Amino acid sequence: MSRKPKEEYYRFFTVTDPRTHEKGYTEYKVTARFVSKRHPEDVKEVVVWRRFSELKKLHGELAYTHRNLFRRQEEFPPFPRAQVFGRFDEAVIEERRKAAEAMLLFSTTIPALYNSPQLKDFFRGGEVTRPLDPTPLASAGALPPPLIPLQKRRASDCEPAEEEEGREAPTLPQDLGTNLGLEVGEPEVAAEAYSEMGGSPREEEREELSDTELDDRVPSPDPSPARNHQSKKVHLHCLIMTWLSLIPAINKIDPFQ
Repeated sequence: MSRKPKEEYYRFFTVTDPRTHEKGYTEYKVTARFVSKRHPEDVKEVVVWRRFSELKKLHGELAYTHRNLFRRQEEFPPFPRAQVFGRFDEAVIEERRKAAEAMLLFSTTIPALYNSPQLKDFFRGGEVTRPLDPTPLASAGALPPPLIPLQKRRASDCEPAEEEEGREAPTLPQDLGTNLGLEVGEPEVAAEAYSEMGGSPREEEREELSDTELDDRVPSPDPSPARNHQSKKVHLHCLIMTWLSLIPAINKIDPFQ
């Protein structure tokens, strides 16, 4: 069986952004960047936050490994000593940052150092990211439907709602205004008129029919004064004519009979 070739990477290390921890000590942001030699778009970053004591411990371990390699042609980078006073000075913090970065960059040229278990343990538990990941957010798929389904909206507020099976669609104020002979452009007025009537348009028609039948049975008086005066004259004339027609009959009657 042919052995699969191991992926090779370019390694880059940076030490940046020193900050004060909530417990009072200074910690540094250490970033390891791995770029594939065959696929440059394959980039991976590992970020950890380490304090000076952890950096100094790594320096001692890598320096010991380097001495056992018997590589006399290069000298392992030195590291500043620990100090109690002045460790929060900007100059001291910057000196430690540069020394830690130089130590890590030196290890990138020696496989026994950058593949050492001590260096791997140093970055264990860090935040792993892929800054050049081509996968966009939209490719993750469509968003799931909402937990609460949204109500279907009508195309226009003036259109009546669709009738459901076994249920009549509610009457809108515009329809009430049309049935009652009001203007459709004033739905509020139509609604008020409907509420004041206290009934539906069908009940109104029934009331109008009953009023018509009552008018046929009992004639309503004419409110005009001229017509009232003329009717009185006709009535008086009829009474006079009736009385005159009764006079001959009255004369023939013998009161002593």
